[in-house]
Amino acid sequence: MTDSAPGVEMLDIFDDLGRHLGIKPRDAVHQSGDWHKVFHCQIVTVRDGVPVLVLQRRSNHKAAFPGLLDLSAAGHLAAGEGPLDGVRELAEELGVRANRGDLVLLGERRLIDDSGEGLLNKELTSVFLLRDDRPLVDYVLQTAEVDAVFDAPIEHLLALFAGDITHMDLVGVEHAGSDAATEVSVRVSRVDFVPGESYWVNLFIMCERLLRGARPLAI
Repeated sequence: MTDSAPGVEMLDIFDDLGRHLGIKPRDAVHQSGDWHKVFHCQIVTVRDGVPVLVLQRRSNHKAAFPGLLDLSAAGHLAAGEGPLDGVRELAEELGVRANRGDLVLLGERRLIDDSGEGLLNKELTSVFLLRDDRPLVDYVLQTAEVDAVFDAPIEHLLALFAGDITHMDLVGVEHAGSDAATEVSVRVSRVDFVPGESYWVNLFIMCERLLRGARPLAI
């Protein structure tokens, strides 16, 4: 085990075949381009009969993709954690305390990109869906990570990413859960989303299938 200073986030690292190699501090993992594990969870619900995704807008203070729309909650899995341990990200970022048994696993996604945290980002991402019907005003946002949440109709998202429309309007809540909570409306296009068009489209389709009870579900 690698020793680290108090408060340093330690991650498990893996080789190209997924074999565990050891533990490193998060900044070193991103500098050396090591495979590491990440948790993603997309919340879905129905508002007035319309299937929607709950999207977060990343804080402008984030090193990776500041100010862009992202799926509901995401974060690194700490050394020794399993995929479902990532449920803490829902509580930390959104104030959503979910039962592990309610999360629907889509599978593991491999991603290599330049996220802004280091030279190379190589993620083994466990992707989950969660049905949660609370209104956006009941979310409690971690301001260092998330500055707003939005309802996004799945039909409009699919049209946007297919190129059938060039923009869509979203209604959401900035600073939800604080005294500064404010309802906001924004007009967005594809460039306002964290990169990964094929991943987004797959998520949209899987969310729609989950809401109508269709199977199988996979990423």
